[in-house]
Amino acid sequence: MDQNEPQHTPRPRSRKRTGSKTLLITLLFLILAGVLAFWYFNDSSRFAGSWFNKGGAPETTTSADKNLADKNASLQKKPADQNPGDDTVASITIGKTPDEKSPSTDHVNGIQTGGGCEEECGRIDTFYAHLDEQDYIQSFKLSQPSREHFKNLIVKLSQNPPVITRETDDLFTILKNTAHFFRIIGKNNILLIKGILDQEKDSIEEILADYYAISNDPECLKNRMGIEIPENTLYNYAGFFLNTMGGRLYLFRRDSFSRLPVSFYSIQIIDRANSEGKNSDGIDIRPAITALISEIENTGNRLKLKETYLDALYALKEKYPSEPAAQ
Repeated sequence: MDQNEPQHTPRPRSRKRTGSKTLLITLLFLILAGVLAFWYFNDSSRFAGSWFNKGGAPETTTSADKNLADKNASLQKKPADQNPGDDTVASITIGKTPDEKSPSTDHVNGIQTGGGCEEECGRIDTFYAHLDEQDYIQSFKLSQPSREHFKNLIVKLSQNPPVITRETDDLFTILKNTAHFFRIIGKNNILLIKGILDQEKDSIEEILADYYAISNDPECLKNRMGIEIPENTLYNYAGFFLNTMGGRLYLFRRDSFSRLPVSFYSIQIIDRANSEGKNSDGIDIRPAITALISEIENTGNRLKLKETYLDALYALKEKYPSEPAAQ
């Protein structure tokens, strides 16, 4: 061979892995999205505002952080004149035994509620009247009584439902779902709700039960509470909490006292949709039933209605067996 002839060094061979690389990048994006969502949306305000505020520009952090600190400080102060043992709302009960002249109690999917529409709405009105007298509520300077304020929030949320199917088709939908409540009702309302959940632990379970009971009666909601919402609103939010990444992240950030009742009523709502043939997205509640039973039994000792929840959940577990019955 002529020494002057240029020598060609063969290139190392590499296998094409376009499909594998694409899959790996997609998985990394999803993992990163979950980590960012969990970290940044923990207070539902830091990161979401820069993505989803109406003007499209990031919020200024200096004034927002100061406002948030002031609100959190006000929530930590329990009103001095409020005696936990003598609370106005302590008399609000679920499953109250009626006297001889009262109508018999109703059973709504295992939840016993007393008195029908008028009594249930009366207890809710009493709760709102109690809220209006509290210092921590007054610090939010609501422009209307709390009853009207929350009615408007419920209507607003019903008009802007979350995505409950094909959520993981794109990253933007995951982020929108993760910031859903912040986008729709805003930071101050989230802080308001957090304050109520923190300060009103003695009565919040009963109020949720009363609201669930009247949700079965659209006429009661409309005529007595002034709330008119689309039929599938509760179904959408139940599916959001049980069946989406964004909804589950919201629940995981809450303590068990808030998370367990919300999960319980979400299961009840999907069960009701099954009974009425309206589970249009085919949401399977069997895994949620099993998981919630375990969590309530292990961490639900603070729940006032713990046994009521468990009785209803075990009944649903028999209704939806995980395995076919042996022949």
